[in-house]
Amino acid sequence: MDPISWTPNLSTIGFAALSYVTYKLARQAIIYLLPSKLARYNRTGNNWALVTGATDGIGFGFCQELCSRGFNVILHGRNAEKLAKRAQELNAAFPERNVDTLILDVIGVDESIDSVAQQVRDITGNNGKLSILINNVGGELRTSVTLDTLTFADVNETIDKNARFMTQITRVLLPLLSEGEGRSGLVLNVSSLSQWGLPYVSVYSATKGFVDTFTRALEAECNAEKRGVDVMALRVGQTKTPGYDVDSNLFVPLPRPLAKAGLDRVGCGEVIVWAYFWHWLQGISFEIMPRWILMRATVAAMMDMKRKGQEKALKRQ
Repeated sequence: MDPISWTPNLSTIGFAALSYVTYKLARQAIIYLLPSKLARYNRTGNNWALVTGATDGIGFGFCQELCSRGFNVILHGRNAEKLAKRAQELNAAFPERNVDTLILDVIGVDESIDSVAQQVRDITGNNGKLSILINNVGGELRTSVTLDTLTFADVNETIDKNARFMTQITRVLLPLLSEGEGRSGLVLNVSSLSQWGLPYVSVYSATKGFVDTFTRALEAECNAEKRGVDVMALRVGQTKTPGYDVDSNLFVPLPRPLAKAGLDRVGCGEVIVWAYFWHWLQGISFEIMPRWILMRATVAAMMDMKRKGQEKALKRQ
């Protein structure tokens, strides 16, 4: 066969591939123009949302945004004093909303978590129902370390905080979210760019991969069982929080704008979606660039983070 005869076919294939990529990018970009459907989970105006890890950062940002959109809120955390302070702040800012707290450590979770369902029922009473669970709690304080330098307790803590607790509390509260008619409940899991598998945070990255897979599996299961519960994951990138000391800029938002962007994505039609438009733009590179290039840049960034952490530690001495 004449090699020249392949030219039109290769051109057609190239055009088709470019058209497909353009279509996918355009379809994802449109998501950030769609209106949120969060209100469908609070048709009575009395429903509740439970946010895990709610005393700081993105979690408290979710609480602020939910209250501003008419939801009553249950803040979860392990520090009773901090929870009470945050609840007071929300009561002062949103006096028309009901705010309560749930004290529970995410590390070393055991069978006692089954009592959370009754605790939530006691809080909501006859005044609305639990319609949203936001699995926000998570994170990794041991950045830029190799796996073999972690202790047994270190590994378990990271898995508990980012995967095990989320799974257990979702299991316990799913029946409450299922109550009511139609699409009455929402599970919103916070995922991360780290799910691609980043060096020096290997355990944390693995747990975020679990979050994505768990989200897809539970979403399919709830649909198959017609439970009336929607399940989504919000993928996030760098965000300036009390536990992550970086400068805020266009690509590194503050917690509440990030939370607002995430709630605006509810009902967009995707099971897993980047919460924040500028994080989505950054994430495109992970889909189109060779992994070895991305990992080289990631290693450099992690080493820089490690150096800055060491410098700050020396200044505190």
